[in-house]
Amino acid sequence: MDVLAVKEAGDRAVSHCRSGKGPYILEMKTYRYRGHSMSDPAKYRTREEVQKMKAEKDPIDHIRDMLIDGKHATENELKVIDKNVKKIVSEAADFASESPEPALDQLFTDVYA
Repeated sequence: MDVLAVKEAGDRAVSHCRSGKGPYILEMKTYRYRGHSMSDPAKYRTREEVQKMKAEKDPIDHIRDMLIDGKHATENELKVIDKNVKKIVSEAADFASESPEPALDQLFTDVYA
């Protein structure tokens, strides 16, 4: 739930692996705002608990505030970035939806085992 902590941990992991010390496992602990799927109403959390986590710990809001407070970006610049990201994601989703299914003989292509 902390973007900078994830970046730091990722940098350590990459450095470890690139130095030849072998694989590295990162465990990311996050908070799920919604259920696990469309059929999961997430009744195991109260609305108040979820709202409190969003208000106090949301990683996107936190990093946005840090960027603005530190004068690294303006609200308008971040809105432009957000709009561009949404466009990229939408185009990728459209491409995936409109693409033909791969042939069955490709099922295990590029799968590491």
